[in-house]
Amino acid sequence: MGPFTETKWVVCHGPDVVHFCELTAGSSMMTGQPNCEHFDTEEEGLARAEELGYVFTDEGNLLNEEEALA
Repeated sequence: MGPFTETKWVVCHGPDVVHFCELTAGSSMMTGQPNCEHFDTEEEGLARAEELGYVFTDEGNLLNEEEALA
């Protein structure tokens, strides 16, 4: 998939898995997932990912917990 001339938001999915990522201009990617969709806006990509069951994490909290354990 790609390379694109502008940033895209990508949702790849298959049985029991959903991936969501940002693909910047000039980048390309490969995936083993049977379905891959690209969106022009982050909001559209997030909405589709959520619709498919994507689980969002709060990375900031994860980093803070890791720092606290160090």
